[in-house]
Amino acid sequence: MIQFPNNYFENEIRCNFHITSMIKKLWASQMEILAWIDGVCQKYGIRYIICYGSLIGVVRHKGYIPWDDDIDIGMLREDYQRFLEVVPVELPPYLFTKSLLPGAFPPKEMTFNVNNGNRLDTSPAFLERFHGCPYSTGIDVFVFDKVPEDPQEFAYQERLIRMLDRMLMLQWTVDDGTINGEDLAEYQAIKQAVKVELDYTFSETEPMATQILRLLDLACGLCEECESKHVENREQVIYYGEKHFIVDDFTDTIKVPFEGIMDVPIPRRYDPLLRGIFGNYTIPVKFTSQHNYPIYYNQRLDLYRAYLSRGWGIPEEFLEYDENGKLVVDPKELKI
Repeated sequence: MIQFPNNYFENEIRCNFHITSMIKKLWASQMEILAWIDGVCQKYGIRYIICYGSLIGVVRHKGYIPWDDDIDIGMLREDYQRFLEVVPVELPPYLFTKSLLPGAFPPKEMTFNVNNGNRLDTSPAFLERFHGCPYSTGIDVFVFDKVPEDPQEFAYQERLIRMLDRMLMLQWTVDDGTINGEDLAEYQAIKQAVKVELDYTFSETEPMATQILRLLDLACGLCEECESKHVENREQVIYYGEKHFIVDDFTDTIKVPFEGIMDVPIPRRYDPLLRGIFGNYTIPVKFTSQHNYPIYYNQRLDLYRAYLSRGWGIPEEFLEYDENGKLVVDPKELKI
């Protein structure tokens, strides 16, 4: 386990933003997971970098962005494939994956995630290992694939990715029984197109979403053997645009401090990369994340309600206070 200074878990003001002790515990949980990933990568010579918004945190804050609470890392396809091979051998019993690997939590989207579970856990063993944080959390691993330079190859691959991604979203509504007639017709048309164009036969024994995710992953990696230096997480691009990563961002890296606790790899050319993605990233802009803050918002409500429904008092270590000493969430105001 990582050793943290005793004062690390105290409430703190950074950039005029109040960080609670529980957020610090969540950060520590994620750093434990990242430390395991880093150890495996060093053992097997697997390259990875801190990417996306997390890269801003490393460069600008030497750790987390104060109002952020996750870590994103990226790998080239070749390193990602190697990582998939060794994870089943190296994964300790207290960590899990959300992936297509056997025995993993089924993923909903095309992101590999290493996590400490998929539920609240207030057991002494869990709290001790994850620094008093009862919430499930993890690290997202994004695979970066080469982008075809040939316009026709690019157009074909992008069309295939968009088609499979759309089918995946429609599959969610099929699975929960909410799909309507118009969407059902579109879903069936895409399914038929996949059968014909890819000569693929869908299995009746495996969940459809799993099969679509596998096809989507294959579609994203179609250019693996081409000579392109431009790499992207191809599914992310269809929603958020190109970020202009290159192969060198993953092969020419430097190690920098993170939270004063560990060193992490980032692209040596981080400044032009970040400016190309975010503009003037040196000026903090609060709450630009794609998820609610804190990331455990709903888990916290579930935790409090679980105690209240049993008539138990909520342990002080699970309560959070703002800079004025007021409860961030007052259990008395919650409906059971």
